[in-house]
Amino acid sequence: MAAFTTIWNVGGSGIVLADPDRVEPHNRALRDAARAIDSWSYAEGVRKTQQLSRRIVEGFLAGFDLLVTPTMACLPPLVGAWRAGSADDPLMPLLNSYPMGVFTSVFNVTGQPAISIPIHHDDATGLPVGVQIVAAPWREDLLLQVSRTLELAHPWADRRPPVS
Repeated sequence: MAAFTTIWNVGGSGIVLADPDRVEPHNRALRDAARAIDSWSYAEGVRKTQQLSRRIVEGFLAGFDLLVTPTMACLPPLVGAWRAGSADDPLMPLLNSYPMGVFTSVFNVTGQPAISIPIHHDDATGLPVGVQIVAAPWREDLLLQVSRTLELAHPWADRRPPVS
């Protein structure tokens, strides 16, 4: 996670801002953190994520076709919940987002084809609950075939969560 965060922070550091004073506090904190990262730490983060990517991809090539995980480690949060605590700590939005991205972020690093489909709805809230399916590199065909089969078996196009 530290390697990913290092790369994530530095990724936005080169973006020219028309008015840096209008940036949300958490984005400002991430840019400030990026300025504190030295080139050695950045290179080390890239190396670590590349090694992780290779190990993950090797598993797909050697042992299985698809990986099925939850999309998130939590139910869908209320709108704006990711901002909780940001008045006290501008980095809280990043921490609050971890449960929402813990299963998907690794495949952002590997670049593998992955899809999240709303296969279920939580009975208590009516909100969609996603399943993530990940395929080996260049196997988008298999990923889309399985996703389509699940959509036909568990249609979700007409389901809507309650709106209050």
